[in-house]
Amino acid sequence: MKKIFASIGSVLIVGSIIGFVAATYFPERLVPFLLNQQLKNQAKIIAEGEALLNDQEAITVVTVGTASPMPGERVQTGTAVLVNGHFFIFDVGDGVVQKAENLGLPLNRLDGIFITHWHSDHMIDLPSIISRSWLLGRASELHLYGPEGTDTLNQAINQFLHIENKHRVDHHGAKIMDVSKARAIPHEFTNTAGGATVVYNQDGIKITAFNVDHEPIVPAVGYVIEYKGKKIVLSGDTKRSDALIDMAQGADLLFHEIILNSLMTKMVIGLQRSGMNRNARIIHDIQDYHTPPSDVAEIAKAAKVKKLVLYHFAPAPDLQVIENLYKKELMGFSGPIHFANDGDRFVVN
Repeated sequence: MKKIFASIGSVLIVGSIIGFVAATYFPERLVPFLLNQQLKNQAKIIAEGEALLNDQEAITVVTVGTASPMPGERVQTGTAVLVNGHFFIFDVGDGVVQKAENLGLPLNRLDGIFITHWHSDHMIDLPSIISRSWLLGRASELHLYGPEGTDTLNQAINQFLHIENKHRVDHHGAKIMDVSKARAIPHEFTNTAGGATVVYNQDGIKITAFNVDHEPIVPAVGYVIEYKGKKIVLSGDTKRSDALIDMAQGADLLFHEIILNSLMTKMVIGLQRSGMNRNARIIHDIQDYHTPPSDVAEIAKAAKVKKLVLYHFAPAPDLQVIENLYKKELMGFSGPIHFANDGDRFVVN
């Protein structure tokens, strides 16, 4: 065994020496090679993103971020939808922009942002995605859709990015950096109690915002995306909602948030015993405006959805024991259930 490890160590050392020598004495060959490989990888990623946009039949959904604000390695909430040449993103929590870029999503072609509500884990990356998509070459207008508060937030973002945008133009010139595209065009909508509003309707794509129950957070909405007879529903943050059941009827995919209250209750007790009363109070309070597994199962069953996709986990099912707890309480729905990970892709043909 010692000989094996010694051999492995020798190989690693020799490999390091070869790499060092190559980089030191043959940079004129190695550096161009490495740059060429990087350019090839970037070109491949861009081509994949373009291919998704060129599909005129399917709806492609990518769960960019699937976390709630609880600590963990997952990115906060963000869901990308690519359909008939359009790229939309629904919510932009912490980490969503960098994750979307790493996944090869064509941020330079982003044309619509839809916000469910104004909690930070759904909108804190909003200034970043507006700016980054512009820096990456977005030459088209970017539209921002959201409930009351959208206009106010958009004005604040414009002020926040003003100096950054000026520096970019001063350095590269107005011809290269068209500052008119460095901002979003807001579309604020108002739903009546329990109501729904069509907020986007063009190129065969219809997107409807509907009220959900996230009291005391008002307004809060979910979204329905429809195209060529296909239907995707995003719950947003909500507890059990009859409006959501109505809107999700027959959906090909229902993306629904979920909270494991049975575990959270035990967490509260543990925090209290440790003297962390503030944290315990927060964990206690969040249980009353999210949806536990048994209710999610009932919603999916009542809406007769074809597939249930879970996201915005509290907590994340990254340990098998936690995933099993979720599954035990989801038995009320007999259809297919998927526990979404960051970067998962779903295609509805």
